[in-house]
Amino acid sequence: MTLEELFYLHNQTIFKYLYYLLNDEKLAEDFTQETFTRFLHYEKSIKAGAELAWLRRTARNLAYDHYRRKRLIQFVPFLQGHEEQEPISPHQWLLQQEEAKALYLAIRQLKLSYRDVIILRKIEGLSIQETCDVLGWNEGKVKNTLKRALAVLQKQLGGDWDD
Repeated sequence: MTLEELFYLHNQTIFKYLYYLLNDEKLAEDFTQETFTRFLHYEKSIKAGAELAWLRRTARNLAYDHYRRKRLIQFVPFLQGHEEQEPISPHQWLLQQEEAKALYLAIRQLKLSYRDVIILRKIEGLSIQETCDVLGWNEGKVKNTLKRALAVLQKQLGGDWDD
């Protein structure tokens, strides 16, 4: 697969993931470009079929390096309010926004490994194996970390959590 084809297929996925982590559109654009530039440099060492996992892992590392340099760990994820949904009343919309805000504020307070696994598994909808590939963890660690993260999140929110 050429770099152009790979970019066409995955640039929005990588951009969105970086935006989840950084909450900065310009920085997410820059890091998306840097991720694909690094892919071009390391292309020969990447296994066929593992390109997307490699791209996500590289994007994640770029975001973490940025935060390490800034000594700032902050997370304000992207709300998926842009998706088409059935019309709702203004009251329902306001309630949804308040619930989402409370959820994302609670996620922001989680330690970084918990944030990672929640973003990848619950927000991005990756499979356990895909999450393993991105984070470089084994299946047991992904499952256990997600279980612990959801328990802490549930405790922070003071209610039940549907997994």
